[in-house]
Parts: sequence; C-alpha cells; structure tokens
Amino acid sequence: MRALFFLFWQNKGKIKINMLIQLTGIIKFKTERFVVLDVNGVGYRVFVPSETLKELKNEECATLWTHLHVRENIMDLYGFLNYAELEFFEQLITISGIGPKGALGVFSVAPLDVLKKAIAAGDTSYLTKVSGIGRKIAEKIVLE
Repeated sequence: MRALFFLFWQNKGKIKINMLIQLTGIIKFKTERFVVLDVNGVGYRVFVPSETLKELKNEECATLWTHLHVRENIMDLYGFLNYAELEFFEQLITISGIGPKGALGVFSVAPLDVLKKAIAAGDTSYLTKVSGIGRKIAEKIVLE
C-alpha cells in the first residue's frame, strides 16, 4: 500500500508542495461526504465528490489523488479518482470566493469534461447550480 510522495509544481510563480498527493488503501467507512481510507493501519478521512462516493465500495482497495488543505485550525484531505480531477479542483480553489467545499460541489453538477467545455464556452449555467456559487463567482471562474 502506498501512502505518500511529494509533488512540486509551480502556480502563478509560487512553488507549491502537496505532501499527500496519492493514497492507496482499503475503504473502511463511507458517509455522504467522505470516506475513511485505511492505509497500512492508518485511517485517513478523505472528502470526495458525490460521484466518486458512488464508485467506491466498502472493503475494496482504492487509489485516490489527494489535496491536503491546511487552515489555521484544521487539515482536510480531498480525494479524486484521477489526476485531472485533482488538477481542476486545485485550479478552482485558487479563485477568490471558491473554497474546497464549493469546489467539491462543482463536481456534482456534471462530469469533468462537460464542465471544462462549458467553462471554455463561457457557459456559467452549470456552475450556478452549485450551492454558494452565484453568477458573479461563476463568471470569475470562466474568466480565470
């Protein structure tokens, strides 16, 4: 079972480090918002998109691409089935007004390829379906 490796990347001139980029383990528990992924006896709470929750089964092995979000008083892990989803999530949370929970909500309205096409075409209708994302923030996502 793999638990950790480092990924360095550059975004807007700043080098970022994501310490927990990929976790592979057994799904031990599921709720409507997160899973507990057991990696060599350590249980990680990983918030995942609703579509990902449907695909993950208890007691089955899973690999999640993860983002560790650190705030003043909490560290949360967000997980995705593929690296493209992780990249899209990380782009969304760089936009002012979009937090990790809102970015995760974006994945519930349409598949990633549909979202990317809609954003490229300037269509904000998908984005405004997400709780907490109004017209102004949706337009900001399209611009950035």
